[in-house]
Parts: sequence; C-alpha cells; structure tokens
Amino acid sequence: MARKPITFKAIIFLHSTAMYLMWAAGAAVPLVRLDFGISRTLASVHGIASGLGALLGARIAVTSLKYLSREALVKTTTITLFIGIFGLVLGPTIWITVPGCGLAAMSQSTISAIIMSQISHDDKPSMRRVLLQTGIGAAVGSSSILLMSAALHSGHNWRLPIFLGIFILGPLTLLVIRNVEFLDAPSSKMHAGTRSFAGIEKAQVYVIAGLLFFVEMGVGFWAIDLLISRGAGVALGALGAGLMGLSCALTRIILGVFNASPRALSIISVGFPFVGVPIICATNSPSLTMIGLIIAACGTGPLFSLAIVQISDGYRDSAERISHYMMGSALSYGVTPFFLALIFDNAGFIAGYLALLPALAIALLLLRRLGAHQEA
Repeated sequence: MARKPITFKAIIFLHSTAMYLMWAAGAAVPLVRLDFGISRTLASVHGIASGLGALLGARIAVTSLKYLSREALVKTTTITLFIGIFGLVLGPTIWITVPGCGLAAMSQSTISAIIMSQISHDDKPSMRRVLLQTGIGAAVGSSSILLMSAALHSGHNWRLPIFLGIFILGPLTLLVIRNVEFLDAPSSKMHAGTRSFAGIEKAQVYVIAGLLFFVEMGVGFWAIDLLISRGAGVALGALGAGLMGLSCALTRIILGVFNASPRALSIISVGFPFVGVPIICATNSPSLTMIGLIIAACGTGPLFSLAIVQISDGYRDSAERISHYMMGSALSYGVTPFFLALIFDNAGFIAGYLALLPALAIALLLLRRLGAHQEA
C-alpha cells in the first residue's frame, strides 16, 4: 500500500490515545497511593519519575531524528508508552509503578514534541489547530477518568478502563499510523522573520513552561485527594476529576471552533482561575469544591495552546522551540506534584491552591513580554 503524508485526523487519533493513557496514569497516582497506604509526598515520586522521563523524551524528539525517521520513532515510542502504563497499573510496589510512570512520560513527551511540530507548520491557523487537537485529546483523556469512576461505582477495579485502553486503543493506533509518513516541515512554510533562538529567550521559555505547567497540573493533579478530604467518596472524587478534565477539553474545542484570538485566550486564562481558585479555598463542600475546580480548569485549558504557538511563532525550525518548551514542562511535571504534596501535607490544600495564582500571573506576563520582543 502506498504511504501517505500525515493527516490531521491521524495526528488527533495518535494524540488522543496518548492522552487517554496519560490522563488515566495521572489519576491513578492518588489511587495507587491509597492502595499502597503511602503519603502524598512519597506518592509524588511518581511525578518526579514522570518529569525525568518527559525531559528525556523531549530531548529524544530532537536528537533521535538524526538517526531515525519520524514514523519509526513515533511507532517505537507508542509501544513503549503502552508498556510503561501497563507497569504503572500492574506493579505490586512503587519499585515497578514509578519506572512505569517514567517510561510512559518519556514516550508521551517524544510523541507530543513531534506531532506539535507538524501542526505548527500547517498552512491553516496554528492556534486553531492546536486548540482543537489538544481539546479532543483532553476530552478523550478525561473520558478515561470518568470510566475509572464508573468502574469504581459499579464495584470493579479502577484499573479496568486502563487495561481496556491498552489492549483496544493500542492495536488501533498502530493500525492507523502504520501507513502514515511524518514529513519534515518544508522551508516554504517558514515565517519571513525567522531568526535564531537567543539564550535569554531560551531561559524565558523554560520559566514560562515551568510556571504554566505548575498551574495546569496544580489545579487537577491532587483533585481526587482534595475532594475525598472534603467528604466525597473515591468514586465521586474520580468523577469530579473527570468532569474537570472534560470542562478543560470543551473550553479548548469551543475556542478552536470559533478561532479565538490570543487576547481572548489570555483573558480567559486569567479570569477563570482567579474565580475558581477562591471558590476552592472558601469552602469545605465537595460540591462547591468541584464547581471551583471546573471553573479553574476552564481557564487553564487554553494555556498550552497559547504558549506553544507564541514561543514557536516567527522562528525557523519550530521543533527545537517546542522541544525546549516540552523540556521546561517536563521539569515542572516532575517537581509540581512533589512541591504541592509538601504544601498540602504540611500547610493544607488552601495554601497550595493560592500559590497557583501568582505563578499564573508571572507566566502570562513573561509570555506577553516574549511575544512583544519577537514582534520587535
């Protein structure tokens, strides 16, 4: 069969599979903590392993392309993603679940860096395409958490939806991409004002990525624990986390469908968290806490798309820019769960959630300054 260039539908399917498994993996960590009877601080070692794995994956996405084709790298890392997730959910001790997290994160980071660089060179509006792709991926990802909640409600093990994802989505994904060729971006798609990536701008990208991921992950990573601590059961806590993820996904999709401007995305990204987080901090009701989480998640939804387009716009070889952003995100991915776990275990949930607001304000200010500097 003749090979065909990659299509947007194939990208969506591949990214959605990765998001289904990675969102389930993130929700699994608090549940693994409960199964093993360990503290949040010790459970956050999973996040550190994931951060190191994602950092390595972002680097692999650039260096390995000198020796392997994009399609070979994507197919290989897709398989290792399934292996890592399997180790996370099946491991009897953290000595197996932690490496599983790291392997899965490394694979997902490699895949994301490659497919994001494909979208950034597309001839259609990049912001719209990134919003739609990440929105659909988040919707599929949140569905995995909702299925975990449904499994708990029905008396089944929360691991069941993850196993189904591995054994059903795994073969389908490999089938979808087996005849797809991932192409390097043609030079004609480069922006006229392309230029080199200065050292100070690299540092800004790392800081922006770290802070934005701190906010996005901080809102939802320990959400199940937060809801359980306020009177919700395990199944209801998982349901709340799933609804929060779904609201994030719908925000991205709606903004993508209407092709929202960067200014509109910035306003939403600031306004909703500054409403949702105070609600979370002002109540002990699980219902009101869930509402606050959903509102805050609607604001964090556009952050990734806004940043990924901004930091790659106006440069040649956007894959390198995106790789640096993914590396900054990976570092934050490893540090954020541990840092927040220390705060939650010692100072409470309110202190941890309040720390998200200044981090968000600083990140968006730096992103705006970076954009102004690029235009100049």
